[in-house]
Amino acid sequence: MEKISILWDLDGTIVDSVGLYYEAYRGVFKKYHLGPLNDSIEEYRSLYFGRAVEVFLRDHIQGEISDEQMTDMKMDYLRFANEHVMNSEDGGVHLLPGVDRVLNAFYDKGYPMAIASTSWLPTVVHTLERVGLLEKFANISSGFLLPSKPAPDVFLLAASLNRTAPERCVVFEDSLAGMKGAKAAGMKCVGIATSVDVTQMKDADIVIQSYNDIQIEAVEALFDEQKIEERL
Repeated sequence: MEKISILWDLDGTIVDSVGLYYEAYRGVFKKYHLGPLNDSIEEYRSLYFGRAVEVFLRDHIQGEISDEQMTDMKMDYLRFANEHVMNSEDGGVHLLPGVDRVLNAFYDKGYPMAIASTSWLPTVVHTLERVGLLEKFANISSGFLLPSKPAPDVFLLAASLNRTAPERCVVFEDSLAGMKGAKAAGMKCVGIATSVDVTQMKDADIVIQSYNDIQIEAVEALFDEQKIEERL
């Protein structure tokens, strides 16, 4: 059987990193004298976590922002996030419960794995180092300069780096945009309910409330040709 690759989103799928990016926005607000960041961390999580930097900044800054100013703020946001994950006590990131069991099971069975994240590459690497998982991944694909999910580009890049055909890949994702992107890439998808309710995950082949709800065999069965033929 042709090999299967396991592709992982990072933020919200492997780690809870809301604290990391919340602190990065606080750094931007301080540097540019934008006043206090009045959103609580839970308000930020529910309204903006995982959304584009431009969306958050334009919703919180009165008046016009030039493209040049926005670029400067975005680069500072990335720098603050990277500094925080490297230098703060806990890095602002925490493993989601049970994800290490699933990751280790795939790794121990020899499945090649890759990260397919829209985050900045240095922050992805430092985050994985912080939680002790960097060695588990054969490749890291950053979509920071690619079209944003639900565009399939970052998933297709990860598949090509793993030298695996898209139809032989399964994506673990927490966002609806990511799930749509996985399907647009022609891949299978497992949706984890850290960001949205399971009832919204129309593009996922498997939906789980937590990593305690999934067994490796269920993912492998997505690629079982005999079972696929039986369902047709």
